[in-house]
Amino acid sequence: MDELIVASRAVHYAALALVLGAPLFRLAISQGPARGWPGGRRIEVAAALAALASGLGWFAGVAATFAGGWRDALAPDILQAVAFETRFGHLWIGRLIALVALLAIQAWTRPSWRRDGALVALGAGVTASLIGVGHGMTGAGGGPAVARLHMVADVVHLICAMGWVGGLFCLVQVLRRAADASELAAVLSRFSRLGYWLVALLLISGCVNALVLVPRPDSLVTSDYGRVLLVKFGLVLIMVGFALYNRLALVTAAVTTKAGAHALWRSAMAEQGVGLLVLATVALLGTIHPVP
Repeated sequence: MDELIVASRAVHYAALALVLGAPLFRLAISQGPARGWPGGRRIEVAAALAALASGLGWFAGVAATFAGGWRDALAPDILQAVAFETRFGHLWIGRLIALVALLAIQAWTRPSWRRDGALVALGAGVTASLIGVGHGMTGAGGGPAVARLHMVADVVHLICAMGWVGGLFCLVQVLRRAADASELAAVLSRFSRLGYWLVALLLISGCVNALVLVPRPDSLVTSDYGRVLLVKFGLVLIMVGFALYNRLALVTAAVTTKAGAHALWRSAMAEQGVGLLVLATVALLGTIHPVP
């Protein structure tokens, strides 16, 4: 049951990263409403479908936990109780409706700034709702003010993480097929500006979350939550290292030579891979009780 929940959460987060990151990439980077990244619509529709499917898997895992095993997990009364009598179920239904609406916009509307704005809004809403089924409502005993601060920090953290990882996927596709040096230079410059904001907000909100959920430094090594959090923090630092290396050492060469563009593509691919590992640790953290 726990394994299904963790796997479903990991796939759900990865899919949402592209669902949110792709339209955000277009709004921040593109020269026009019809421009963006190669193969966008089909891949984004597939990502939304993956988010729906993984959401169903997540729901099944929670239902099995609620029933105490798989034998009664799909019983109508269990499914009804999970869907309509738990906070997870209420949020799950809301996310399901938002994902269906998002999928309809992806599949049947023409590219435009309004379309991408709607997709970003829906994607951000679905992402923000994840705090209701994780530790984002926890205040670690600090009272309502701390709980509100943690909730805001968790929303910012999730949206920035999804935007960064999803945007990296789009950038990798652009780098793989880039032909015009001037266009590539504009894309890299704009993505760098977006990345600065996403990374800065990600690190600040992550520190706030860590202070709330791990109030004692020794808990980082004495608790399961703390140890997984350390792994996540290490992976994020690796991502930041890749981002700095890409910006300071590879961007100039990428817009002048094909070899430079290929080197940046390889490095961005590695950064994206580490980003997926970060999302996997987030999926695991959500199933581990934070330090009391």
